[in-house]
Amino acid sequence: SSLSSIASHESKIPKPDSEAGRPSRGGYNLEIALKWDSGHFKAFKECVHASIQKHCDTSKSKTSQTPAAIVAVQTEVLSHFTELNDYDGCSPIGDIIQMQLKNTAAK
Repeated sequence: SSLSSIASHESKIPKPDSEAGRPSRGGYNLEIALKWDSGHFKAFKECVHASIQKHCDTSKSKTSQTPAAIVAVQTEVLSHFTELNDYDGCSPIGDIIQMQLKNTAAK
């Protein structure tokens, strides 16, 4: 069983080392990294944003959210964008959560 979990982890698409949304500071553009068309990416972002509104405290950063809130967002988004299961730790969802909560918590 542990071997199959290692194998499934290794076959996932890894998260880039840098931070999403900060291309001018050595980060990466998530839409380009995913290689999705703009309409699909926009639908993905809107889905994550709606789920954040439902499950998270938008006055707090991602690291201040409860683990249950983050899991709820991931689960809901994965039900609509199953291809994100191919990414290690569903990292694109975490990237959007990070960027959105950084923006809303700063206000």
